[in-house]
Amino acid sequence: MSAFGVPKGGTAVHYPFREPRPPWSVKRDADSDTFIHVSLRLPERVRKQLKEEAKHRNITLNSLINAILAKYIFFDKIVEGMNAIPLSGAFFREWLEITLTDEMESIAKKLDAKVVRQSFAFQGIVFNLDNLIKHYFEPLSAHSGWYSFNTYLEGTSRKLVFRHSLGPKWTAFLKRYVASILRSATGTEPEVMIEDEILTCTCK
Repeated sequence: MSAFGVPKGGTAVHYPFREPRPPWSVKRDADSDTFIHVSLRLPERVRKQLKEEAKHRNITLNSLINAILAKYIFFDKIVEGMNAIPLSGAFFREWLEITLTDEMESIAKKLDAKVVRQSFAFQGIVFNLDNLIKHYFEPLSAHSGWYSFNTYLEGTSRKLVFRHSLGPKWTAFLKRYVASILRSATGTEPEVMIEDEILTCTCK
């Protein structure tokens, strides 16, 4: 066993590594393309599986490792702080099918912003609108299947757009849930518009 906790016979992987930043981030820092060189020691079986997965996805080993690490930093750590339980898509849709709209709204009301606030406190993240976008709405859009997310400025207002294909019950849940989070972060009630399965929140 090596000092790195890797069994002897493991492989050292050397590659240029991008500082972990979410690829879905709206704002790009000036140094977003800065690379650093990192040396890792991996068990041979892990390296082999990574190479096979990279080949299956038709991407480089470096790109795959970057994606895995970025997902951990920008998504997994957040949901771990929320004590999230993974569900299959089929299970989730079945649960959504048998749950009444009023019950969905009641769940959203009970959740309020408490869970997100607790997760942010656990991670040492300031609970405000910019960090909600960067550390919550965008990562969930990229990895959870809850919705697709976009945000932009319109004059002095910030528009947050959530699009999904899970039906009107999910729209009802998102409307109450997202509005409560935004209200808690900004201190004001957001304007909410619904068109089909697109939810648009305006924060002034």
